[in-house]
Order: sequence, then structure tokens, then C-alpha cells
Amino acid sequence: LFFLQWQLALVVLAVMPFLVAIAYRYSHVAHPTLRDVQQKLADVATVVEENIVGVHVVKAFAQEPAEEEKFRGRNEALFAQTIQANRQRATYVPLLSFLPLLAQAAVLLVGARMVAHGSLSVGSFVVFNFLLAMLVMPLRSLGMWVGQAQRATASGERIFQVLDEPEDVADSPGAIELPDGDGAIHFEDVSFSYLPGRPVLEHLDLALEAGTTVALIGHTGSGKTTLSSLVPRFYDVDSGRVLVDGADVRDVKLASLRRAIGVIAQDPFLFSTTVRDNIAFGLPELTDAEVERVARLAQAHEFVERLPQGYDTVIGERGITLSGGQRQRVAIARALAVDPRILILDDATASVDATTEARIRAGLREVMSGRTTLIIAHRLSTIALADEIVVLDDGRIACRGPHEELLETSAIYREIYDHGLLERQFADAVEARADVEEVA
Repeated sequence: LFFLQWQLALVVLAVMPFLVAIAYRYSHVAHPTLRDVQQKLADVATVVEENIVGVHVVKAFAQEPAEEEKFRGRNEALFAQTIQANRQRATYVPLLSFLPLLAQAAVLLVGARMVAHGSLSVGSFVVFNFLLAMLVMPLRSLGMWVGQAQRATASGERIFQVLDEPEDVADSPGAIELPDGDGAIHFEDVSFSYLPGRPVLEHLDLALEAGTTVALIGHTGSGKTTLSSLVPRFYDVDSGRVLVDGADVRDVKLASLRRAIGVIAQDPFLFSTTVRDNIAFGLPELTDAEVERVARLAQAHEFVERLPQGYDTVIGERGITLSGGQRQRVAIARALAVDPRILILDDATASVDATTEARIRAGLREVMSGRTTLIIAHRLSTIALADEIVVLDDGRIACRGPHEELLETSAIYREIYDHGLLERQFADAVEARADVEEVA
């Protein structure tokens, strides 16, 4: 444009500072507003998800009106923030679209005068306007692109906020494969805390020989689950070491370590896929026969066979179509499919009835043979599977030994045992009453 007619180009250039200033202002105003829109949208999505997942709890406590009001409040906040963003767009985008047209109108006015005075030919004027029109079209879209860029930036910030979160546990430089072994575990002077100044475990020493079964018991908050979580390195110790087959777990590749450990949690997570895929999770090479074998060990085969498509039945999000006991048995089968050298049972039979528990225990006896097993349990029947019992109290080992010895020497264990015995007697009484009523 300057080469063709520099005077007219200066007319166009006179508008540019205003265009840049308004675009700059719009970007700085729109960004925090659109960031808040994304936050409010996340709040709405959270309420919706919680109410879908927890629909039974909401109905059980008759909280439908309260949850509707909560959703309405979050939705109104999102609506208000969206209105503010739209007002900003309605203010700045038309201005950014108008300024290029203003420049074009000024060129027409000045150019017409120049043509009339003979200082500019008609051909040059037509060519200049043609080129200017090609420039004006993208400039008129500048407001739209600025708005979209700020919306994308606000969305990206929330995504990168998650992606950039530092990993608490990661492979250390020079990490090695877990050495071959039989699953010996050694906790050396281990201390751990979730919050500074509030230790969960303090200077704990515990050795589990390969192939042995150890039960961890203790009152709620004594550190049982935390201790078991240090073995697959879900967390790193604050001080001390956790050794698996002589190797510090911090020096071992996470994938190698966790392939050697089977974890069965109290509240297992199942994927919205088939029973077969859940059992063979992470093991695409597992055959149908092997899937069925571990399902039998977990006492899951019978109920799976009764499902509409058997092992090919899709069980829904989080296994919602299965009962708690059925989900637990599928999770046990999934852990057994890994064929781990170490097995961690975190109250794994808490969600099943006494009959199913007895059948699972029978299967576990076979599975646990030759494997190092760490059992976290409250039921006496599950504790009976252990070769040794370790009692935790306030993050320390209060006592350890076989059942008979602890009954005589440990007041804490005696208290836990008596409490569990009462629960067992109550459960037996309820079952006996149900049998009598059924006969009657």
C-alpha cells in the first residue's frame, strides 16, 4: 500500500494504534472473565457428577430439593459470569470491526479528493481499494479471534494446571528393574506424614519374610493402610526405607515394582467395560481359561456365569450393575491375574457376607501359598489366615506375634479381639434368627 500510494497508506495507518489498543484492552479484560466462566462451568459439572454418582444417597436423605437449589445457584453464577463475558464481547468486538471500516471510508473520502484534484489516477485508486479490502476483511475478524484466543487460553490454564502438577512419586534417575525374588519386605525406620507435623508412622521397623502372611490390625487411624501403601510406592516415606527383595522401592522402576504387587482395596474401582476386560486389565495376553481360573479362585465364576452375557457382560460405570460383594470378587480376580509375588488385602472381604467370605478365604489360602501377603483386616476370620499378627497403635508397632500369644500379652489386641468376637457373635445370631424364620 505504501508503494502504491503512501498518503492513503498513512490514512490507514492512523487507525492502527486505536485498533491495537482496543484489542490489547479487550484481551486483558476478557481473560479473567473467561477464566471465571471456566471455573463456574467446572462447579456446575461437579454438582451434576456428584448427584448422578450419589443419586442413592441424595434420595435416601430426601435431599433432592437441597441439591436442586445447589445446582440452581451454581448455574445462576455461571449464567451471570457468561453474561458479563458476552457484554464485554458486545462492547469490544463491534469496535474492532468498525475501525477497519472507518479506515476504508476515510480512504474513499481522501482518495476521491485526490482523484478529483488529479494527484491520483482512477486505476491506482481502484487497485488501492482492492488491496485495502483484502486487508480489512481479516482486520474485521480481529475481535472474534481475540475473544476465541482468550477463551482457549482460559481453558488451557485449567488443563495445564492439572498437567503441570508435579508428581509426588516418579521414577528416580537411573531406576532399575525390581530384582528377582520371592517378595520379602522390610520397613527400615520408616516415618511418614500426610501433613507436616502430624506423623502417621514413626520410626517403624518391620520385616516380612518371603512367602509369609502378616495381618496388620489396629484402631482406625493407626496407620495400617498407609503402611501397606508404601510398598507399591503410592507414597514416598519421609525418612527410612522400604525394601522389596533387598531393593529400595525408590530405586526401582514403578512399573516393574507394581507388576510384582497385587492390591485388593476395600472399595474397588471397576471400569465401564466387560467383566473379562476388568479381570484382564493391563494383561491383554491373558487367555479366557486364565481369566476363568482366577475368577474361580476369587469365587466370582458362578455369579459371572449367571450374568446376561457371562464374562462379556458390560458392568457399567464403576461396576454399578454389580453388588458390593460381586465388585469385590472381580477385583480379587483382577489382582490374582497379575500373579504377583506380593499380595496386599486391604479389608478385602469387608463387603461380602459370611458365606461368600468363607469361600473367598478358601480360595485365598491356595493363592497366598508361596506369596508374601499383607492383610489389613478387622474380621477375626480373615486375621486367622495370617502366620503373624502385627498390632499398630498411633503409627508404631504395639506388639506382634501369633494369636494365642497376643491374647495373653497384649491389652490392645485383647480389646480388638473382644470387640471383633462380639461382632461375630452378633452376626451369627442374626444368621441363626434368619434361618429359624425361614423354617417357620
